[in-house]
Amino acid sequence: MNTRFGDLLKTRHFMPLAVTTLMLGIALSFTMPYLSLFGVEQASMSPWQLGIFMTVISASGVFASSAVGRWSDRSGRPRALLIASLVVAMLGYASLGFVRGYAELLLIGVVLLGPGGASLSQIFAFGRVALPIEDAAQAEFASATLRTLLSAAWVFGPAVGALILAQTGFKGLFVFAAASFAASAVIASLIAGTKRVSNDSIVEEARKALPRGSLDGSSTSAASGTEKAPAATARARASTTAAETRARGTIPRVLLALTLIGLAANATMILLPLFLVHALHGTRLNVSAALGIGALLEIPMMLWLGAKSSRLRKQNWLTASAVVHAVYFVALAMIGQPSAVVPLQVLPAAVVAITSCLGMTYVQDLMPGETGAATALFFNAWRVGSILSGVLSGIVVGAFGYRVAFLLCAALAVCAFALLSFDTLLMPRRGRAPRRGASHLS
Repeated sequence: MNTRFGDLLKTRHFMPLAVTTLMLGIALSFTMPYLSLFGVEQASMSPWQLGIFMTVISASGVFASSAVGRWSDRSGRPRALLIASLVVAMLGYASLGFVRGYAELLLIGVVLLGPGGASLSQIFAFGRVALPIEDAAQAEFASATLRTLLSAAWVFGPAVGALILAQTGFKGLFVFAAASFAASAVIASLIAGTKRVSNDSIVEEARKALPRGSLDGSSTSAASGTEKAPAATARARASTTAAETRARGTIPRVLLALTLIGLAANATMILLPLFLVHALHGTRLNVSAALGIGALLEIPMMLWLGAKSSRLRKQNWLTASAVVHAVYFVALAMIGQPSAVVPLQVLPAAVVAITSCLGMTYVQDLMPGETGAATALFFNAWRVGSILSGVLSGIVVGAFGYRVAFLLCAALAVCAFALLSFDTLLMPRRGRAPRRGASHLS
């Protein structure tokens, strides 16, 4: 892994792209933990109004990311869209420093904050075409490294954000976050030399990367001389088309499973601090320790998964992560001491690492030639989960308590396991999903 990391540091455009990703992560880690607090304390939102405000932002982000992802694939130039989304996010958070009216805040959420969230998926789509890496394994390691930088920002970002909030208030916090988005946009604009890549060439390269049966007619029977090259090519092309059709059939199940995992994970982010303080009578230090150690543990896991990604069966790992998630929630429902929550965070850290590193590239594998759309779909699965998590967690906790809510999250993880294991267990002889060819085409 040291060799790969050294090669990655020497790769053209990687360092500025890494700084861009880190600044984006810092901006998000400063704002996301305190956005609900801002709504209640500064905008005097009721719980119902806050729920609508957060839902509007998430829903707007889902639609904007999908549209931007499709536009990115058609244009073949994701850099401009990345810069635009970063500028929109900058304007949105800068506006939060001065606007307090509820109607105005809803408008900012729909027009600026939601579309600005597309920058999270676009930075990975841009990385696929910006980095001149020919080796697919190294490309996946690069993607995992960029994702690790986002987690690294969350290790210290919320604490630094709390200090800025204490010293300057919400105006200073949001202005600082807007400056981080602006810095990301400036650095991204300086990354030049990316090539426009057509979808046809991407799909063609992905088809060539399919195991056993390329489009040049080099099948086993052709090698034996029993078939002519045109016939062999036709059979290989038909086999490739069938494999792509099977891969397309997998996408809805994978996205639904990721949505369920995201729903449970986002519900935990809402409930865990309240559970630690109100149910287990812990302190805010317990909350900080639990959230911080989780983000810290994700970093080595992501780097390892990124280094091994090309040799791992992504679908099997995603299926296993759903099991780990279910175990975590069952254990959480049985805990009686706040100190026991901290070591338990290794389990959700593993789930986040697996779904972030392998989940995103797996969806991209299933959609060759549509990197922008695939990346947007992956992040939107988590966003849809976040939309549902607030309402679901509030209703369940209000009616049945925290422990029942955690058991419900475990049930959602079991459903995700069933969806992900469908192709693994019930259809073991099905062909593998298309794999990418050269990294700059994936």
